[in-house]
Amino acid sequence: MIWDFDLKTSKHFLLIVALAVSASAQKSPSISAFFNNDRLKAEPLQDHPIEFHDRFVIVTGYWVSESKDPSKALVFPMMVRITCHRAEKVCREASVTLKPAPGVILIQDMAETEYDITTWDEHGLTASYGGDEVFDKCQSHVLSVGFESGATSVSDIPTHKKGCEEFKVTDSYRLVSGYYWVDTSPGNDMDKPRKK
Repeated sequence: MIWDFDLKTSKHFLLIVALAVSASAQKSPSISAFFNNDRLKAEPLQDHPIEFHDRFVIVTGYWVSESKDPSKALVFPMMVRITCHRAEKVCREASVTLKPAPGVILIQDMAETEYDITTWDEHGLTASYGGDEVFDKCQSHVLSVGFESGATSVSDIPTHKKGCEEFKVTDSYRLVSGYYWVDTSPGNDMDKPRKK
């Protein structure tokens, strides 16, 4: 099932999530197991070039850390849809953050983030927000979209301002073209090859 994120369809998604509450057997609970539900599965797709990018761009998928350090991974899975309008000089990221737990998958948050486009040419675009007293003085957030590859990433760059000492390194995330889905099959094995 491919879910094309739209704030209006979130109620339908919540209904699908509710169907997934069927008993997924969990062993002894631990901190790492608490935010886990084996029925929530990721389906990565191949990146592809972005065509007709002269005025309007849409990319969808889910964020994953560029770092191999497990502590840099997102705590909760997040699906996003980013739309960029060249004439408006803005990119809008609509996101749904999921909160998997034993026996249930909840919608933790729904948000929209706006980036100001700084460059846009035939190869790609960059946009950013933050780094000021209005929006996140401790970090600048820079979005990059490559048109030839379709590769999309965001970097959280520390500003090193007073009071921001805890933000010391740049964290980067790439947008995996794909989606999350909920396996509602009794054996939680819908993604496994079937025997013929």
